[in-house]
Amino acid sequence: MKKLLVLGIVFLTTIAASAGSVPIVFGGFHTPGLQGWNTGYAYFATVNGGPTIDVMCDDWVHGGVGGQSWDATFTDLGTSDLTFLRFNQLTNALTLYQEAGWLILQTQTTFLQSDRTDINYAVWYTFDPSDVAPYMTKNAYGWVNQALAEANAGFPGVNFHNVWIYTPTNQYDPDPTGPQELLRAVPEPTTLALLAGGLLGLWGRRKLR
Repeated sequence: MKKLLVLGIVFLTTIAASAGSVPIVFGGFHTPGLQGWNTGYAYFATVNGGPTIDVMCDDWVHGGVGGQSWDATFTDLGTSDLTFLRFNQLTNALTLYQEAGWLILQTQTTFLQSDRTDINYAVWYTFDPSDVAPYMTKNAYGWVNQALAEANAGFPGVNFHNVWIYTPTNQYDPDPTGPQELLRAVPEPTTLALLAGGLLGLWGRRKLR
């Protein structure tokens, strides 16, 4: 029953997040024994008062500290609608966001923190190569090159509806102390539906006993 309630909260948060601006509370940095933005993915946050989720910063310039809160606009990258996104004025902005989306999706199967850090640096580099270049590792460049190769191939098999973006409502805020844009990798909708169905079935069986 507890799992069912948690899943219900996730679904309700998703519905709320698609209906305009939502409050974000930035929790901080997950990495055990490490602190600070430079450790890379995963950070954690809550959206619209829902459960804690893993998020990735895509904005090298803007910072963030635990407990900071702001209002954000939700974008499903699969819609290809860049209206509210921070970097929508860059040349080939959709491709850049898709490269960043492909990169964050790799964190669902890549669990070494060193790889996740390099993936985050690759995302930062995607939008701000001149500032991020001095901090890039060989492995981070490798992830950039893989994302470029996927883009050239048309991102075969990638479902960008699994990439959600939360952009501060002041989307072009020049203040480096202002809030950052956050990416989130989410499970396949079919996976969530199957999980929900299974949990409902288990709950129903318990009620019949």
